[in-house]
Amino acid sequence: MGNFLIVISSCDLEKEGIRFFQRGLKFAHDVKSQTPDSTVETSWARASVFLRHNGSGASIAQDPQTNSWLLIIGTWFHSSGYGYGHQAKLLERYLLAGPNQLARELDGFFVLAIGDGRTKELIVLTDAMGSCHAYSRSWKNLTALSGSSILLASLDTTNLDPIGCQEFLLGGVSYQNRTVFREVDKLAPATVFKYRDGVLKESERYWTIKQLTPELFGSAKAVDALWESLERVSRDILRDFPRVSCDLTGGYDSRALAAGFLGAGGAFATVVSGAKDNSDVVISDGLAGILGMEHLHLPMPEQLSFAQVQRAHTLTDGEFDPVEYAGILSIHEVLLQRYDISINGSYGGIARALWWELLAPQIGARKKLDAQRLARSRYVLPNVDTELFPLATRIDLGDHLAGVIERANEGLSHFPNSIQMDHANLNMRIHRWQGRIASSTNQLWPCLSPFGLRSVLETVLQSDTRLRLRSNLVRRMLAKYQPRLADYPLDRGYPAAPVTWRNFYKFLPIVSHLGGRALSKLRRITFGPTFGKKPASGAQPFRLQLLQEKAVQDLLNPSTMRVMQLLDPEAVTRFLVRAHDHDFPFNAQWNRLLSLELTLRVLEGSSAATSTHLPEKIKHQASRAQ
Repeated sequence: MGNFLIVISSCDLEKEGIRFFQRGLKFAHDVKSQTPDSTVETSWARASVFLRHNGSGASIAQDPQTNSWLLIIGTWFHSSGYGYGHQAKLLERYLLAGPNQLARELDGFFVLAIGDGRTKELIVLTDAMGSCHAYSRSWKNLTALSGSSILLASLDTTNLDPIGCQEFLLGGVSYQNRTVFREVDKLAPATVFKYRDGVLKESERYWTIKQLTPELFGSAKAVDALWESLERVSRDILRDFPRVSCDLTGGYDSRALAAGFLGAGGAFATVVSGAKDNSDVVISDGLAGILGMEHLHLPMPEQLSFAQVQRAHTLTDGEFDPVEYAGILSIHEVLLQRYDISINGSYGGIARALWWELLAPQIGARKKLDAQRLARSRYVLPNVDTELFPLATRIDLGDHLAGVIERANEGLSHFPNSIQMDHANLNMRIHRWQGRIASSTNQLWPCLSPFGLRSVLETVLQSDTRLRLRSNLVRRMLAKYQPRLADYPLDRGYPAAPVTWRNFYKFLPIVSHLGGRALSKLRRITFGPTFGKKPASGAQPFRLQLLQEKAVQDLLNPSTMRVMQLLDPEAVTRFLVRAHDHDFPFNAQWNRLLSLELTLRVLEGSSAATSTHLPEKIKHQASRAQ
């Protein structure tokens, strides 16, 4: 399934619950072009699941004896050997084992909701990483949940969240439970939620990184365990999806996924996007020859219209750069015509010691992670205009995100700092950034990042610290189980295999690569960040293409922009004037500003925005966690 809507209420608010539910269904149909696959309605709960755009999905499973029902979106696997399409088995297992045991038996990218007719409780389970996004909005004795934040925002009067919006405009995503809407919260990962009488009664984590044992697996065992987990996941995918499309680029992560599918013994297709002379494309073509599988090269679009951006916006809910996602969307709209699922290598950086260089020379030491250093060096993005926000409400993003990291890592200070780094990244940008892309794509067709599955991550996170440095865990796995893929050069010119006395000469390109990086850094320090960069050639930047359209000019007219309620009008006006320059430095931020304004216009134009106010007894009373 690609999306869902659930409204639960106390029995005395049944009529109001019905009104919210119908309003949400209308928004899903009119704005998101989503059609209900099946619907269940009782006196205390109403639930509907929506087909993906490629028509895939499975209906809500029901048990007539207990009047219970179950829906699940995303891509999931049960430890007993079944998955996609077997919702009835999942409901049967829940009725026998309960939610916490069921959660421990599931793996994948999913949100699961169960209406228990025996207790009149709604049970919601999120996946271990929280990558399949789900949201909630609460009133007194009434709660709505959905895979779409903008759908929930459309149900009643909604306000922008100043913190969530600054995180989005300055950093690209919102963090913790925040969205750009004050009244809409993202559900936490790896959690069992229980609702009764329209209210959240309790929530419990069923998995945390604290349950793991750092360095449980020595080098040899870690290599074998990673291979076994990837091979097992590949078999599960091939069992449920006969036609697999797997990304294949010039780096490690997608190569490791292709190796897993080869080990599973199934047929799959590989895909790469970009210009013909791009290193990813060139290397992918060479690897595809080794694999002997069908291989597709899909160029990224050079032209972009506002209509394409609007379509991307309906999938991202305005919580991701719609210009960037429009390019991703163009690729998926081709692939979903031929294949059943899209596989990508996101999360693979965790296996390769993502950002551990910040811990040197004490990598793996049991000392508290420096949250300020991580926040300011990796999470505070360059090329953003902080003056868009009034001084009175402006946050110092570095201090703010350091606090977010501290709260995310609470109780982990006795773990190796490398595990703390992994945990911060998994709980912050990876699951919010990658998860937003995946949750958008899941509305089109099934997608999955195997490195993000709990079964794979547990192996990675418990592997020998030294082995994960310099990508050696992945290198050694490839060399042992798929040596042909290991010996083929990466996009930097040297092999994906470990260095040995037999092949050391193949790694000479690394000297020039590292030397070039050091020289470029020195030049940037001396002469400025733009020194040596070639001016853009060929097609106009998407921003300048879009600014030629009257609809965009009208949308970003400072005198009529709805987002001005949150921003400094003079600073925004200067920002938008500069956006017409070819070398405008805040391109991605301009995309996100466009997205936020478009979000407000979509809500303004929805039927909910002009509907009469709901009865006073259910006016919004939820408090927002900052």
